[in-house]
Amino acid sequence: MRINIKFLQTGGVPLTNDLMDLLQDAYSIFNVLGEVAGHLTILSGCTITGQSVSPGIVAINGDVLYFEGGLISSSVYIHTAQITKTFQDQTDKILVEKKTVKFGLSTPDNMWNWADFKRLDTIKVIMEKLEEAATQLDLTDIKKRLEVLEMKTAPIRNDGVVMIWPRNTPIPLFWKECTDLRGRTPIGYDPNYIYNSTIHALDYQLNQMGANIGDLSHKLIVAELAKHGHSAFVNNDWGGAYPSVIHSTGGNMGYGIVGGGDNGWSFSVRPEGGDKPHNNVQPSKVVLFIEPNFP
Repeated sequence: MRINIKFLQTGGVPLTNDLMDLLQDAYSIFNVLGEVAGHLTILSGCTITGQSVSPGIVAINGDVLYFEGGLISSSVYIHTAQITKTFQDQTDKILVEKKTVKFGLSTPDNMWNWADFKRLDTIKVIMEKLEEAATQLDLTDIKKRLEVLEMKTAPIRNDGVVMIWPRNTPIPLFWKECTDLRGRTPIGYDPNYIYNSTIHALDYQLNQMGANIGDLSHKLIVAELAKHGHSAFVNNDWGGAYPSVIHSTGGNMGYGIVGGGDNGWSFSVRPEGGDKPHNNVQPSKVVLFIEPNFP
């Protein structure tokens, strides 16, 4: 609706109630700007300088209102001034309700945080930003790439990965040492592993996640020695002739010692080895194992 009232005429323009109502309808159209801008929007003015705000125009709940400005406060409210006039019948009635936005306090339903007001860009600025903004194709491509990235980094995001940190420097932010692997080397999980005492020295528990196996060093026991022979030395304890050595041809093949009389002979096998544990560590480098520690 467009209204053009021709006041500049001779003969006296009749300022009737219906004409005033028409005028009110005409300027109420401007409240559409408040609906377009949105709730708690700065349409013009309201420039902050130091601790003060200049007057301006704001939109609150779809109404376009004058803001009087002043010293900055945390909240604003709508002040309604009722202006009374004396009518022709000599009665005083409220003729005008003037609404102004001010800094200050009021009832909860008539008070808003000043920090929640947002300045509305001009249409030109909005168009420039739209031209610089990503297109739907760009957003679709970014979405696909993010989905791939999330899929690839899922073990990290779900605290299911351990990484090597070989430097003697602080661990990166949002990571921590994986203390479960201190002094240990990871070995692959094998769900098909079955312990076999014939071929396995011990049960390596490869089918149990988190099992701790192995030793830094190991001292061999007799059962773990390979089959082997030893050289023997016969001690001449009494100074007589050395005994003769005979070879058995019976069921148990071997050699024996005869002679020596009542004095007898002692037979010993020279001991070998230092009786110490042997190294059980493969060629290694000491590092830190770290795992995610995301907030």
